[in-house]
Amino acid sequence: MSYFFKLYRKKGVNETLDVLNNYKGKACKQSEFFQNLKDRESYLNSFFRVKDELLKYKLIAYRLDNDNEKVIYITEKGLELYNKIQEIEKIITEELSAK
Repeated sequence: MSYFFKLYRKKGVNETLDVLNNYKGKACKQSEFFQNLKDRESYLNSFFRVKDELLKYKLIAYRLDNDNEKVIYITEKGLELYNKIQEIEKIITEELSAK
């Protein structure tokens, strides 16, 4: 199985990329990110299970803001992957809705 499918099939990958993509600047304070996941009724454990792999493949990263608060953001590579996944979803759903 490819690296992509091994990673993507894990719960938490898509939610993480989706949440970060929806923020202005594709980044947010870690506390806001956690709250957003809770608001979506996602389990934080889903994120923690995939966090190390998302960091390893450089799909997300962390930095400190001016107040020394931890900020999580989607990288260029992560954004590119997210957009390609959205394209695939669009192709698949267009076929279904055409019937």
